[in-house]
Formats: sequence, C-alpha cells, structure tokens
Amino acid sequence: MIFNKIVFSEKRQSFKPGFSIKLTAGGGYVAIGDMNKHLDSMNNKYIPGTSVSDVSGKIEKLNNLSNDWELELKIDGSPRIGFGIAASFFHRRNQSSIYAYQPEFGRGYEMIFEPEIKVIMPFGLNLYYSIYSGSRLNVFINSGIGWYLGKMTENKINNAIYPLGSVRLGSRYWEVENNFSLGFRGGVGFEYSLIKNLALVVELQGRYIRIGNLEGTVKYGGLATVEQGTLHFIERGDYYDLNIPQPYRIFNEIEYIERNAVLDLSGFLLRIGIKIKLF
Repeated sequence: MIFNKIVFSEKRQSFKPGFSIKLTAGGGYVAIGDMNKHLDSMNNKYIPGTSVSDVSGKIEKLNNLSNDWELELKIDGSPRIGFGIAASFFHRRNQSSIYAYQPEFGRGYEMIFEPEIKVIMPFGLNLYYSIYSGSRLNVFINSGIGWYLGKMTENKINNAIYPLGSVRLGSRYWEVENNFSLGFRGGVGFEYSLIKNLALVVELQGRYIRIGNLEGTVKYGGLATVEQGTLHFIERGDYYDLNIPQPYRIFNEIEYIERNAVLDLSGFLLRIGIKIKLF
C-alpha cells in the first residue's frame, strides 16, 4: 500500500493540446516611407521665391502611428511551445491642401491631396515559446511570418484660379496594389489569467514589412486609363513624387533619380487584448 501511494504521488499528468482564440488591438510606429517623403515635399512646390505670397494650408503626411489589430487561433502543442494562425488589417487615409497666390500674375493655385493605404494580412503563422509559466502568469517570446496584400491610392487635384474668377481644374489619380509580400515580426508578451478560460494578453512586437512592385493604373482629369505599370518613386532635387512613368519621360536630368516605390510598414507596436480558451 505504501509503495502504491508513492507511485501515485509521483505520477505526472499527461499534457493535452489546447486551442484558444486571441483578439488583440493597439498601436505603434510604422515607417510609411516613400509616400510620406513625397507628401512632405509637396509643401515647397508653390514657394519658388518672391513671386509667391499668401501661402496657406499644409500637405499632411499620413500618421505614422498604427491602429493595428489581430485575430488569431492559437494551438498549445506542449507546455512551452505554441503555434498561431492569424489575420490582421491596417488602414490610413487623409485629405489636406495648400493654397498659394502669385501677385505677379494675379492668380492663385490650390493643391489638394487625398492619399490612402490599405494593408491586409489574411494569413500569418506565429511561433510561441514560454520562458516562464506560473499558476496565473505566462511570459513568452514569439516570432512570425505573414502574407501581406498592400494597396495604395492617391488623388491629386490642382485648381488654378484666375483674376476674373475662372477656374482651371486638373487632377491625377493613381491606384496600385501588390497581392503577395512577406513580412516578419517578433517580440515578447505575457498572459495573465483573469478567470477560468479567459486571460489578459499584452504583446510588444517589432516587425519588418516592405511592400514593393506596386502595379496599377494612373488617370488624368478623370479620363480613361492613361498608363499602366509599376508605381515609381521620383526624386528631383528636394522634390519627391509617386507616379506611374510615362513612355516619354526624360531620364538624364541633373539630380534625377527614379526607382520602384516601396510601402514600408516596418516598426514596432504594442497590442492588448484577450485570449479565450476553447478546449
């Protein structure tokens, strides 16, 4: 009997894989990259010198603070190792304008920008490793890889206002996307059990996501498609633009640089949410 009791007390309970749903949301910093460099340079476009006065307004960059959220199915394969299948979404847009008056010609110019970015991660894989596990608190490190779909649009409107009140309108609208880019992330976090099957989750992550080869179309004045191709980042001195190049573009200008544009979502973020244990 004593022998049986000793054997029973030393017997370990077998581990059973667990499944849970995790929903987290939060914010952090993302680079944005070429789009913001382009928007910021537009503020100097109508300030060539003494011929311009009464400048008002500002072209605003897209906010570098992210509003990222993630939904994940997590599988605990062992006491220390877990896996996750996740999806997330990122969105940014704004509208801003700048107005400049040229007394030399008696006319004014208004420039309006409407940029927008949408990025979806429909499928991502995460790996978790527990570095500490207590009765209520679990501290872990994680890493992951995701499949990202990126889309960018920009509507640029130019209004020339003449002395007699007539207005000449001009516009350029481009829309591009990339349906396959890989992104990588890693970080640290903890889970704190609130009640049975419900835990508070806090995660701090860094990530590397660069989406290039953005293909699409550009239209001028609301007309039919003018050009199809890859979105380019164009640098001419301190002037930066994003556009799909025309066939007759001149490439031998002084200080002229042109390359494929990149949407850069690299950065870091803090997310907070809940984890619900299913079984």
